[in-house]
Amino acid sequence: MSWSLTLGSVRGIRLKLHLTFVLLLAWAAYYWGLDAGQGLLGALFGIALTVLLFGCIVLHELVHSLVALQYGVRVREIELSPIGGVSKMESMPEEPYQEFVMALSGPLVNLLIAVPLGGVVLAMVASGFIRSFNYFFYLMEKPSWQGLILNLFVSNVALALFNLLPAFPMDGGRVLRSVLAFGLGQRRATRLAARLGQMLAVLMGWVGLFPPRGIEPNWVLVFIALFIFVGAQQEERMAEIQAVLDDLRVGQALITACQTLSPDDTLALVLEYSMRGHPACFGVVVGEQLVGLLNGADISSALEAYGPQVRVGDVMRKQFPSVATTDTLARAWQIMATSGQRALPVTEGGRWLGLLTAQQVGQIYTFLAAQQKGK
Repeated sequence: MSWSLTLGSVRGIRLKLHLTFVLLLAWAAYYWGLDAGQGLLGALFGIALTVLLFGCIVLHELVHSLVALQYGVRVREIELSPIGGVSKMESMPEEPYQEFVMALSGPLVNLLIAVPLGGVVLAMVASGFIRSFNYFFYLMEKPSWQGLILNLFVSNVALALFNLLPAFPMDGGRVLRSVLAFGLGQRRATRLAARLGQMLAVLMGWVGLFPPRGIEPNWVLVFIALFIFVGAQQEERMAEIQAVLDDLRVGQALITACQTLSPDDTLALVLEYSMRGHPACFGVVVGEQLVGLLNGADISSALEAYGPQVRVGDVMRKQFPSVATTDTLARAWQIMATSGQRALPVTEGGRWLGLLTAQQVGQIYTFLAAQQKGK
């Protein structure tokens, strides 16, 4: 079962909403309604505010993705969840200035959204409607059109500033890496930017856990610090993997001795092949053309739902990523990471050539990384 609902697509980029987003809407309704004593009006206000804020996040991620497309980066989808939005890209722009532009484009969108909202806020101040900072924050707690404007204004400014923190996986971390890469190269720039991000995360975590006397620990700040620390660690690891695998091609690691299926085969035959030690991912071929893919998860789900006599053609995937023999292993690894596929078919003009597995790529990386350390 997929936990995401596809809302539509823009320039081939799927927009998906994780079903746990409903929990955030329920929390917003409770916070602004029951907890604040504002009743149904407050609950509806909380839901509307949350939807509009996530609309701003969609625009932020969408502009990132559209800029990436201009630089030849394929973007598979944008997924929204209670913790924000994530653009799933098959790679990053190759040139430092391209990453610089792409990273800055998202926060710039939030600032552009904040400009007209800020104009309305200034008009309320100039007219004397907002008389003090206390009244400003008082209005933010009220379910009214003024409260909606103020919350959207503050949230977009906060999103822009937060994303410009010089730490992965924030946009500011990518801006920092792109600037450093002009003089240090991508690998060293990533390592330095990741270490700086982790230092910032440790500092944030310390402040959250041990605030000044009289102030309660801030567990949200601790969570953000952990998120930044782990994100920086993952970004550094991905850069190391890319550096090791970028000089190798898929054709050098292609598995050609793997079993293919016909759409008319049954899952009983698939089970037989699996027991003989074949990889749990099969290309479905008509003639020499690849028409479908069947991986381990598909096989398990289909067996549970339909039994072993169901036809492969009825349960196979018809949409899936693939790679060519000339693609780098680094790009193939990135596609596996963003798509969740543990194996990729290798094709040429739609013709089946073989299979590339995550286990195989991981083993190659382990051996080559050990060889480099031994030099």
